[in-house]
Amino acid sequence: MKKLKYLFLIFVASALVSCGNPSEPPLVGDWDRRAVFPLAGRSHAATFVIGDKGYVVSGTHGLNRQLRRDVVAFDHTAGSLDRRGMTQGSWSRLENIPDSMPARQQAVGFSLNVGGKVYGFVGTGWTWSEEVRDMVTLNDFWRFDPDTEDWEEITPMPPNASKRRAAIAFTLSIEGLEYGFVGFGYEDDPERNYLLDLWRYDPRQEGVGEPWTEVGGYSGDKRRGATVFVIDNRAYISTGDNGNTLVSEHFVFDPDGVRHGRPMWSRLRDTRNASRDHDFDNDWGPLPRTFGVAYVASVDGQLRGHIVGGATGGGAVPSIRPNSNWEYDHEHDLWQERTTFVNNGAPRNRAGMVTFSFPHTGRAFVGMGVTGTTHLDDFWEFIPLVDDCVEFD
Repeated sequence: MKKLKYLFLIFVASALVSCGNPSEPPLVGDWDRRAVFPLAGRSHAATFVIGDKGYVVSGTHGLNRQLRRDVVAFDHTAGSLDRRGMTQGSWSRLENIPDSMPARQQAVGFSLNVGGKVYGFVGTGWTWSEEVRDMVTLNDFWRFDPDTEDWEEITPMPPNASKRRAAIAFTLSIEGLEYGFVGFGYEDDPERNYLLDLWRYDPRQEGVGEPWTEVGGYSGDKRRGATVFVIDNRAYISTGDNGNTLVSEHFVFDPDGVRHGRPMWSRLRDTRNASRDHDFDNDWGPLPRTFGVAYVASVDGQLRGHIVGGATGGGAVPSIRPNSNWEYDHEHDLWQERTTFVNNGAPRNRAGMVTFSFPHTGRAFVGMGVTGTTHLDDFWEFIPLVDDCVEFD
């Protein structure tokens, strides 16, 4: 009888260990499946968040001319309840972008409160041109009204800002007013040029003056396919690549810093192993990547930034796993690895995924993207501070 009891205990222990990937140390967090994207798989779409909804605009289902013109909204407060009692979300298809607005991939999106109403903004990226029979880079911008679902073209980025692909965009407040920021990326007309500039968009200057103003002071490397997340009105900019080299420089941008006696730009600890003699970097070897995504989730009541997914590019080392998921403690400038996307069970890495963060509820969602030539339509929510366990509901 005792022997049977011991065998039973060993079996239970083995089942618990195999809940994650036995080849990896136990990691914290879990990924729960959410409502599947209702259309064909998608990568490199533009996104923005308004209220409880995240919006997916354009993107691609393949290469070159396989660009999409649809707009789809994800309401994270809708849908049926899962085993944790959390809503699984619901997708709704809206009117396509107008014929005058080019379909695109590797574009950027952000949302802004303009006069008490929140609008979405989409711009840059690249589109297919029948005239030249090739992809061309864009610098145009469009404003989306969530009430009417109409799109209106606004002032494009100025000529000296360069047309760009694979840029980043985010929203920050300055003295109580919201501004959009767009920067980095690369241009490919007529030759590939990686960028390091940042531009501020003021919607109140539309029809009055020049709404785009260059922001100086950045002293880091050029980069495309970077990630950015915002916490406490500061933008944390990481990862990306500069040709065949993955960028490990990590910066924080504080637009109100100078007014409060702080620098506008600060370089933080690089996202790589800086020295074998120091352990503050917590073995960040798998963190650098390009075309990953960043999200913000509530961890024990505190907002924490995360980076997941992406590719390693030509300069990567074999040990790098871009589907690894990293959490950033901005108060101590430290990273900690969390449960791999998805639950250590995803056999392939993904680039160009879609992500939505809802800081007012603390929830964050990641999914879709491309692995190899396969475009995916699944969608997931990261659940912090729970056991790492593979569950595909």
